[in-house]
Amino acid sequence: MAVLKEGGVPIGRFMIINKTDGLTKDDLIIEANGLYKILEKPDAFIIKNDECCRSIVIKVSKKD
Repeated sequence: MAVLKEGGVPIGRFMIINKTDGLTKDDLIIEANGLYKILEKPDAFIIKNDECCRSIVIKVSKKD
């Protein structure tokens, strides 16, 4: 399991995961300490902080 990205996401902000090597939504393993939404764009996944009052920490890994 390879970590693609990890970090804090402030209120109303998002994390971008670029689609590389045929990456799909099913390949992602997302660990977060709060609520989030995933939006899929043609070239990237957008993981948005969906908490109303706090920042969250998100770790995105790829399934092997």
